[in-house]
Amino acid sequence: MSDHNSNPTSFTPVSPAERYAKALSSGQFLPDDAQAEAVHELERVWQELINRYKASKKAFRRFRRQTAPKGVYMWGGVGRGKTWLMDQFFDSIPFRRKTRMHFHHFMQFVHKELNKLSGQRNPLDIVADQIYKDAVVICFDEFFVSNVTDAMILSDLFQKLFNRGITLVATSNIAPDGLYKNGIHRDRFLPTIEMVKTHCAILNVDAGVDYRLRVLKQAQLFKSPLSDDNKVWMAKRFTALTTSQVVSEEPININNRVVETLGHTEDVLWCDYRELCLKPRSPSDFIEIANIYNTVLVSNVPHLTDLLSEGTRRFIYLVDEFYDRGVKLLLTSEDSIIEIYDGEKLAFEIERTRSRLLEMQSDEYLQSEHRLIKGDSDLAVE
Repeated sequence: MSDHNSNPTSFTPVSPAERYAKALSSGQFLPDDAQAEAVHELERVWQELINRYKASKKAFRRFRRQTAPKGVYMWGGVGRGKTWLMDQFFDSIPFRRKTRMHFHHFMQFVHKELNKLSGQRNPLDIVADQIYKDAVVICFDEFFVSNVTDAMILSDLFQKLFNRGITLVATSNIAPDGLYKNGIHRDRFLPTIEMVKTHCAILNVDAGVDYRLRVLKQAQLFKSPLSDDNKVWMAKRFTALTTSQVVSEEPININNRVVETLGHTEDVLWCDYRELCLKPRSPSDFIEIANIYNTVLVSNVPHLTDLLSEGTRRFIYLVDEFYDRGVKLLLTSEDSIIEIYDGEKLAFEIERTRSRLLEMQSDEYLQSEHRLIKGDSDLAVE
């Protein structure tokens, strides 16, 4: 079922608080009150789970459903360390019945199982039993509900999972009360929100340090010329921006067109200029990319000329869309921003692009929010 689940049970567990203290002492994190509060709650859940696990082993019985610890729901902007904290909690749990999934992948799993059970009575009960058999702790990354079908399924499924004794730990960019906002039949989803608030401690980690912003501020965002050193620089930036995330180098699907990647996570994308700008791409492709990824790295931007006007035009579309949506952009290019183009046909548009590329390096821009266009995404990353 899961992105991550079974692991050996014979190791001596290191608690979330111990892991966080180690990260502080190594300089990986800075002291942060919001994160400290989250760690305190995760430590509480972890300790209750450990006690429950030891009791179940001693009595030679399975976990009792009615003793599930209250979970944690951490919400706030990107780069606040939410996913890292949840992953440390997940890795510290010494038993096998746990799962950690991106929420989008979880819903794909649920839909797939329901399709298999088409025609059977009470299919959601069967799915809930299967989930509970595999995991008494569920960790969701990027909890987000965007369509009526998922909202209605979750209304019943969450009730069944909590009744069975599931402990939920989740990260989200949105407070529970903002989930599925303005959605169709949202009134029928409101009990699900109340369930989450009842079964989880709700923590806003926005007051803390933005670690992705720290990475961006500490490094130049645009490097030229195209050299081996700058190739290594870009690879290091990608690694720093995707710490603790699941990285894939598989192609992605944007508007039913394949896009080859140098690497991507759920919200960071790294591509070659030729893939984005020299292949048939429409403005709608850049709109979709900007809706999915808050940070994009583009390697090998050449000297732009009128001979490559279609590629130049697509690059202008890319910068315009990313700028408008608050997407953070890193580039390696043959020339500096000022010298990136020396043609005549697109001289007016390029002046705007130069201006935007310069502004996109400012602290004010780097602290701006990633602005989404409402609506479902057709992205398939797997």
